[in-house]
Amino acid sequence: MLMPDENPIIDAEKSKAEEGAVKPLKAVKKMVKKKEDVEHKVNNEKKEEEVLKKMFKEAEEVKTEKAPKKTLRVMVGEGLSGYVIINDADAGELGVYEGAIVEFEDPLSGAGGVALVHLDKNVPVGTAVIEPALSEACGLDEGFEIDMKRFEGSPQKLTKISFGIEPLEGEAEEAIKRVMDSKKEFQDWLDGRVIFKDWVLKNPKLNVNVYIVSTEPPLTGRQVGIINFAEIKEYEIKPWRAAVPFNAILLIDVSRSMLTEDMKVTNIAPAVEAIKTIGGEEIPEVKEFLEQFQEGKSIKRVAGAVFAALLYLVEKVGRGYGEKVAIITYSEDAEPITFLMTGGIKLPYFHPGKSKMAGVSQLSRLIIDRLNRISSQHTNMSQALMKALELIEIWSKEDEEKKIPTMVVLLSDGFPDLWGEEGPPVQVVHDHFSGRNDVVIYTVGIGGDVQERIMEAIASKGRGVYFKADDLGDLLNWYQRLARDLVVRLEV
Repeated sequence: MLMPDENPIIDAEKSKAEEGAVKPLKAVKKMVKKKEDVEHKVNNEKKEEEVLKKMFKEAEEVKTEKAPKKTLRVMVGEGLSGYVIINDADAGELGVYEGAIVEFEDPLSGAGGVALVHLDKNVPVGTAVIEPALSEACGLDEGFEIDMKRFEGSPQKLTKISFGIEPLEGEAEEAIKRVMDSKKEFQDWLDGRVIFKDWVLKNPKLNVNVYIVSTEPPLTGRQVGIINFAEIKEYEIKPWRAAVPFNAILLIDVSRSMLTEDMKVTNIAPAVEAIKTIGGEEIPEVKEFLEQFQEGKSIKRVAGAVFAALLYLVEKVGRGYGEKVAIITYSEDAEPITFLMTGGIKLPYFHPGKSKMAGVSQLSRLIIDRLNRISSQHTNMSQALMKALELIEIWSKEDEEKKIPTMVVLLSDGFPDLWGEEGPPVQVVHDHFSGRNDVVIYTVGIGGDVQERIMEAIASKGRGVYFKADDLGDLLNWYQRLARDLVVRLEV
């Protein structure tokens, strides 16, 4: 029995209506909850981002915080080997320790430098003891006040250094020889010094200024490096902004393997232009010779060698110093090319002062003619080196007062398989060239069969460099550089 206010149909409908109203409400609550979660997550991320920004800012402030600076008075002292000596108390204020790098400058002129620091309690507080060479290079006299601070940064690990040598008086070649004769003293004087891009220092004992020409890796901006001959092993010296006259002997392999047609012609335009500058292209023989070189094609190895020798000769003529150039071809035997000089005189070398351009016109024809007469596959480098030695002795007597050095350039595509009593080529260089300070030997390899270890050993004992030419452009560029500059490599 139903009560008056009870109606199953109405109640069912009402229940459905209430249920339908609850569902949207739950969905809304769910959406609100989701929104709150998202906002909470975003807020947390913002807080984390702000924390990170603060951390980075603090780290950057620490990183860029200026090192403490202190004013010290200069005292000049001998025998410091490039170090600056300060009192322990001053070092404590600067925050530096024994062996650290400091930088210093005159606040008035801006002149200054960098150096390793020694600590010594006997040095008066407020004083920096600097050697004469360093104080002079930095423009700092006794009694000057300098601002010193810890150098911020790490020294570069140097693997190679090229030094420029400038004579304070006399000729550049004499200065180079003085350094070579006093190699150990030169190294001891440099060892442990801090250097940078435009570094220069006077060596009063050798009467030269020493510059940094280049380093590996290069020093740029405020980067510094420490000279450490225990790690560098070898270095180069060369004249600083001075053209040093030097004679040259080119040793060219003309064994039958040099007829192999695998040298690719690339980037020869600079070499051709160099020949044009002195009118070489107007010489019929030279013009005809150059016509065979077409970009992208492959030519015989010997043709590339002749082109390189021709370019070397042209560069020497262009320098205008009257330097002598000999060319010795070798296979089973070695024989110098004889040049016809002005006046009908024949000489086993080319002399620009006596022959003008005559030697240039003869060169390609003479070498090619000699190759056509040779059928040997043998490579007698030792005899070629001994022939070069004979010429060097002749030149030394002719120019005894001038003492002009000689560059020997040995080119080959194979390996030495023939020699006489003089022994293999590395022994020849060791016995007859290593002790001389007037000769530098460079070696050049072409082709895929060259014995690079032998070529490297010859160059090393001859204080030169071995170069592997992959194409004609490489070969020409290297010979052009060699003709312009005499660089001596010294082993530690």
